[in-house]
Amino acid sequence: MKPEFIAFDVAGTTVNDDGLVITAFKNAFEKSQPEEWPLKGAEWTQYALDTMGQSKIEVFTHLLGDRKKAHMANLAFEEAYVNAITEYGANPITGTHELFEELRSQNIGIVLTTGFSRSTLNVLLEELAWEKIIDLSVTPDEAGRGRPNPDMLNYAAKKFEIKSKENIIVVGDTASDMLAGIAFGSLRVIGVLSGAHKEEALLTAGATSVINSVANLSSLI
Repeated sequence: MKPEFIAFDVAGTTVNDDGLVITAFKNAFEKSQPEEWPLKGAEWTQYALDTMGQSKIEVFTHLLGDRKKAHMANLAFEEAYVNAITEYGANPITGTHELFEELRSQNIGIVLTTGFSRSTLNVLLEELAWEKIIDLSVTPDEAGRGRPNPDMLNYAAKKFEIKSKENIIVVGDTASDMLAGIAFGSLRVIGVLSGAHKEEALLTAGATSVINSVANLSSLI
């Protein structure tokens, strides 16, 4: 059965990351926590890698244990990431445009879910000229909670007036993407190897299939 929509993650899944997210994390910690960064930098960086795909503000809150400090770090992260996108541009994963065109021709909805804030996501969408290509984009703040909770997927399902979640396809490059898809109730939760996490981590988190990138997705729809 044809899915009513496919939910894609952004960085590492549909957009090349090229290390920009981790670099932005490091810049944020160095700027907002200059005294603790030299002592905890390796630990914090590993946690950021392990929790790729999750809400950035939630990651900072977990590490810093203080909402005010987390807010400052998140602002520094967003500034660093947006500056990098402005300087270097944003490039889609090879095959993404072609896949989106195919989905539109089949009247399958295109949804983007992310750990970024709305302001950061909008910069990416504008840079990629995707505003009129996708059908919906969702951020953690808009849905309630970020991944691995399924709130963003539930938000999209409500917008599309989906009655059965089983046939919705969820695609992502992190364990958090897979966990969110399983919690949502999708029967097809597909991991891609173009981003943060390797095949073993994706399968352990519940991926029903793992492919090299979204360029290989058409055969599974």
